Amino acid sequence: MKDFFIKLFKNISGYLSKIEMPGFATMMLGVTCISLLVIGIWGFVRIRGIKNGSLFIPESELLDNDEEVKPLFKAGKKDFLIMLVMTVFYAIVAIYNLGGLNVPETGWAPSAKNDGFIVELGKKVEVSKVMIYQGYNKEQYDNVKYNIMYLSDYDTYWSSEEIDKSGFYSWKVSTKTFKTSKIKFVPNGPGAAINEIAIFEKGSVEPLPIKSIMPSELDMDYVKIENADHSPNELSNLIDEQEKVDFYTLSDTNTYFDEVFYPRTALDFIYSHIPFERTHPPLGKYFVMLGMLAFGVNPFGWRITGTLFGVAMIPLMYLFGLKVFKKRFFAFCTAFLMMFDFMHFVQTRISTIDVYVTFFVILMYYYIYDYFIKKPYKAGLKKSLLPLFLCGLVLGVGTATKWIAMYGAVGLFLIFVITKTDELVCYTAYRKYGLSSSLFDKFWKKYYILTALACILFFIIIPGVIYFASYTSIMMVPGKGIKEFFHNQTYMYNFHNELSIKHSYSSPWWSWPIMAKPIWFYGSKALAAEGLTSSIICMGNPLIWWFSIPALITGIVFAIKRKDKYMVVPILGALFQYIPWMVVRRMAFIYHYFSVVPFLIIVMVYLMKIFYELGNTAKKIVYIYLILTALLFVMFYPILSGAIVPRWYASFLQWFPGWSFRY
Repeated sequence: MKDFFIKLFKNISGYLSKIEMPGFATMMLGVTCISLLVIGIWGFVRIRGIKNGSLFIPESELLDNDEEVKPLFKAGKKDFLIMLVMTVFYAIVAIYNLGGLNVPETGWAPSAKNDGFIVELGKKVEVSKVMIYQGYNKEQYDNVKYNIMYLSDYDTYWSSEEIDKSGFYSWKVSTKTFKTSKIKFVPNGPGAAINEIAIFEKGSVEPLPIKSIMPSELDMDYVKIENADHSPNELSNLIDEQEKVDFYTLSDTNTYFDEVFYPRTALDFIYSHIPFERTHPPLGKYFVMLGMLAFGVNPFGWRITGTLFGVAMIPLMYLFGLKVFKKRFFAFCTAFLMMFDFMHFVQTRISTIDVYVTFFVILMYYYIYDYFIKKPYKAGLKKSLLPLFLCGLVLGVGTATKWIAMYGAVGLFLIFVITKTDELVCYTAYRKYGLSSSLFDKFWKKYYILTALACILFFIIIPGVIYFASYTSIMMVPGKGIKEFFHNQTYMYNFHNELSIKHSYSSPWWSWPIMAKPIWFYGSKALAAEGLTSSIICMGNPLIWWFSIPALITGIVFAIKRKDKYMVVPILGALFQYIPWMVVRRMAFIYHYFSVVPFLIIVMVYLMKIFYELGNTAKKIVYIYLILTALLFVMFYPILSGAIVPRWYASFLQWFPGWSFRY
């Protein structure tokens, strides 16, 4: 028998290796087939054992039980008070210093190559810094640069430095020094919108007063451009918000890391343009758009929605913990570890879409847990279908946000198959024992045929409709239509399948739990001269992450040994959010571990529960662990939030070479 399964596994593996498909798809297909095979064997053995009378199932498993129709948990007033206090506390910490509301908004853009402008300072000064604030372009202009030229002593313009306009709502800086009374900005192409400029004299952090600004074609020493259609008055937009100039280019006024994609795309949706970022489905950018519609096009506006989703994860994790462990303290521990995980804090304060999909992945497993634990034939058809409907609904929303929600879909499918297999085992035992119960009336029709039809609706049709509907704003762009939906699917597939380029912050999947290579999302160069720094690092809390994989392995062993069936759901949640990254060919980053962490936390709390029950000494150790986890968050808070601190303090937190901070 052993040789048979070894041969079967080799044949399956060999066949899959010949299929031309992405590594992820191959892996998921392989894992699913093997898992189904294991489940099938287990079910066959269980059923055959029942028929032979060698396996016993208690009658309580087969007969009516009032507990089965009751909710899995009941949150009392104390629970709501605890959730409220934790949520409010975390919200204050998360929203504080999230981003500014006042950034330069009025802008100007060249209409053609060399359609530049001249800034007259009124006197000759030593210029130490020139800054431009990048604006929003309705069209996509790549590789556009501004050549910064200064008037020399020979009455000719000399080039100082080129600044590329490659971002969105962020400061670009040139620190080349020169002496002049006039500065000319000359673009090498049209459309590179900028909202403000600032010029600094050496030794000053306040922008120099600008005497006048005029189109460059009015300067007799420069060749007149063609197709210039801007009036001099429009150029005044570049110097009308000097009080909003940020000398230190802090995260309060700038997009950073991947924010260059998502807020800009959200603004495309507001203006009904083809989105700039098309490597992920649109729904996540709609959430970003909501914040911008409410608070304006500024860092606070494009970050607040994601931060609120991060805040909502705290009560969600508490309820998940309460549902799994049935004890208030362990529900508190589940939410507590989520509160003080570094990545949860950082990833929910940057305007990307990972926070949304992670929230929905947690919610998917939160609902499927009900179906898994409560026997459908005891809960009844209607009540058993409700968690499946909610789970499928959230799956659709999650998939319309980011494709990694589909990783969890395989885990959901296996949980469903395990549940149905267990039902079949119980039904076989019921028939074997000749018990009298109305629970199994129309068993095949209700709990297999009707449930299967309902699942087609819940997990295929409804998610498909949600996913398709999320592209409505793109399909409504003039000249596009439904063909754009199919074009975008091909584009996304090819992008992720062929993304093999290297990135200085990319890292392999095995290095994430040990945090060998965190990502420094942001750093301010200007503060370095004063011995200060403002940085944002993306990493996990060492007291959570370093224990995560050992905890997962130990948790699986204990769950099997203790027959704690309720741990199947969080364990599969962790595995199916992590395993795909082991074979995905595209480059990956440490933040891809984010959606794995919530389930690892539940597994860790499971082990804490086992340890906690050993006695008073064990309880004290658990309390100390929680306190140290919170203290570590406080210690690292400055470089997680972008706070201004002495450079020596940030250097002190560089525990390993790979943790070196920027600037």
